[in-house]
Amino acid sequence: MTILDSIYAHETGARKINPRLDTDLVCDVAIIGGGLTGVSTALTLAKRGYDVALCEAYSLGTGGSGRNGGHVCQGWPNDFHHISRQVSPSDADLAWQAGMGAVDLLTKNVADYDIDCDLRFGYLHAALHKGQMRDLDIMQTEWEARGYDHFTRLDNPNALAKHIGSDAYVGALHDSGCGHIQPLKYLLGLATAAQAAGARIYENTPITRLVTKPEKFLTTADGKTIQPRIIVLCGNAYLGDLALPHMRRRLAQVTSSILATKPLSDNMIKAILPTGVAVSDCNAALNYYRIDANGRMIFGGRASYTNVQIGNLERDLRHRMEAVFPMLAGADIEQIWSGKIGITVNRIPHFGRTNDDVYFVQGFSGHGVALTGQAGHIIADAISGNGAVFDVMTQLKHLPFPGGIFRTPALALGMAWYKLRDRLKL
Repeated sequence: MTILDSIYAHETGARKINPRLDTDLVCDVAIIGGGLTGVSTALTLAKRGYDVALCEAYSLGTGGSGRNGGHVCQGWPNDFHHISRQVSPSDADLAWQAGMGAVDLLTKNVADYDIDCDLRFGYLHAALHKGQMRDLDIMQTEWEARGYDHFTRLDNPNALAKHIGSDAYVGALHDSGCGHIQPLKYLLGLATAAQAAGARIYENTPITRLVTKPEKFLTTADGKTIQPRIIVLCGNAYLGDLALPHMRRRLAQVTSSILATKPLSDNMIKAILPTGVAVSDCNAALNYYRIDANGRMIFGGRASYTNVQIGNLERDLRHRMEAVFPMLAGADIEQIWSGKIGITVNRIPHFGRTNDDVYFVQGFSGHGVALTGQAGHIIADAISGNGAVFDVMTQLKHLPFPGGIFRTPALALGMAWYKLRDRLKL
């Protein structure tokens, strides 16, 4: 059995686990996956009067939604031209607005459902060398041309020092429209809201069989049958064999790991991140970090495309953290955990729908805390008859990754090349 071992699970403590499905049922929509995408889809549809059943194989948030770094980021995971060059200008505008609406939706949910999830705004997109700063300048120009007004360019040591006590960076964009949360608290708050709206949520209910013809049904590991009109696949990197063949070919799994220190002193926090921003650098194999509401450094990185942890995980994460903040050398560690990220070739989420009403989205590429909720809303809109944004996203071409025995070596080789570029500051 897979256990959620992140600091967030320990922080939320014991809770009443939803029952496993113990009877056959019929419903309008069956959702597979109890993370942010699945629960957001369930909440939106239940509020619109749909009979929704959500099945999670383990406990809510056991996948990426309960393991991530908690960074709340605007927009899509890659440069917007990966979308805009494939669609008409009007469709590009729809996609842009949808991406930028993700954080607004999260903020609205926190307020509407009174979710205590330590939401805080302030973010640094940090450049390790001048080439990355030029890329950030291009990003700022593109986003501001579309009306985004939350950036402040930090291009000298004094400007950086206001937000971060580190000599690792040559500059950054401060982004007041992004921030960070405790993601598992947010997920559980959404689940409570979804159940209040009428959604049925079943935990420890793995789905082992998905059949669409001649009749549509799902079978659980306990042999129970669900007969829905519509199925939504929301497992992302954790969906396993339930993923449709064309989904599996277009998704790669990457393991990322996170370290949480024990609470730091107020003086230490003021020295390293005085304004409480979350930070990510611009490397392909990036570091990302923040101070949580309990004063702990939550520091993530160490992407592995082989999904095999080689070497000493704590030592490597410590080395990364101390390279940015030497004063954290010797800091006590409270917990270390890992999780899988689903990525696509172009780093844009892959939306789709089959002819027999199986909807899916996957591949948030490490950018999913806010965007997963928006994706659930987009799918719910499509099911409800407003498929404008969904239809734009399904137009996008997603290339398959190499297959067969060469898949993992090819991915690892590709990542090694990008890591080399990081080291060479290209």
